[in-house]
Amino acid sequence: MPTDSLRQVRTILVGSGLTPESIGGVVTAQLLARCYGAALHLVHVVEPVSEVAERAIPGLAEKHVEQAEEELRLFCRSHGLGEGVTLHVLRGDPESEILSLRARLHADLVVVGRYGKGGLKRGRLGSVADRLLRASPVSVVVALPEFRGEIQRVGMACDLHADNDEFLIRAVEVASRLGVPEVVLLGSYEVPSGYHMVLTWEEACEKIAHALRERADEMIARVARVAPGVAVRVRIEEGLPASRIPALALEERLDLLVLGTHTRTAPAQVLLGRISEKIIDAAGCSIWAEKSPKRFQGFIEALGRLLD
Repeated sequence: MPTDSLRQVRTILVGSGLTPESIGGVVTAQLLARCYGAALHLVHVVEPVSEVAERAIPGLAEKHVEQAEEELRLFCRSHGLGEGVTLHVLRGDPESEILSLRARLHADLVVVGRYGKGGLKRGRLGSVADRLLRASPVSVVVALPEFRGEIQRVGMACDLHADNDEFLIRAVEVASRLGVPEVVLLGSYEVPSGYHMVLTWEEACEKIAHALRERADEMIARVARVAPGVAVRVRIEEGLPASRIPALALEERLDLLVLGTHTRTAPAQVLLGRISEKIIDAAGCSIWAEKSPKRFQGFIEALGRLLD
């Protein structure tokens, strides 16, 4: 499968709450923009002033925007963002405004910090990051709040029971652009009920792991031409994917984990899968949540059929 099956990253949009938790996302976006040669846009969304407050204090909303624009410029200078970044200050709901701006810019990638204003919400993700992951039609990178330096270890979370070639392609493509020589393909499995009627536990684990490894090797062979300089190492272990994959990512000391976010039903392909949600929520590294344009188009077509 060639790289033209991926959405090309030409424009990156990163959101900032002008908080310490925003730094990791902004610096990560700058790193990715440099590696891809992409245009970088930084947006901050100001909470809207109520109609009553604006009537009582005319010009208050405009002053809020002016102050935010100045703070955003200072934030950029403080964290080494040069003249190559375009700044945007908007008013309204953060998720809606960011998605609307993404559409106007035709941005190919959205970057957001894991935590936002107000601390932890909805588990370990910030509420804005959570909503953007669900609603964005393009891939989303959820960055750790603190920037840990250059990305040196890249992994991919893979459901080896399904075809996931495009997600491995993205992982090796990202690794190649970052100068990372290896991608760790992480997989886990559950032993099906009733195994004891045929095999011992050890035999069942051995056979399932062997079958999954064969599928992984076949997938690696299909995408080998994408980035010949990037090796793929496979690690498959028994356990629930929602908990085992984050644990393996931690053991491998990954800086970035690539995974797909589609479910297996056509009307929901643009949404997060339940296992993907849990992995993203529990991961101790930055996440590249890939949304394939091919699968998204499939969702649009399926939605059209439902509405006919």
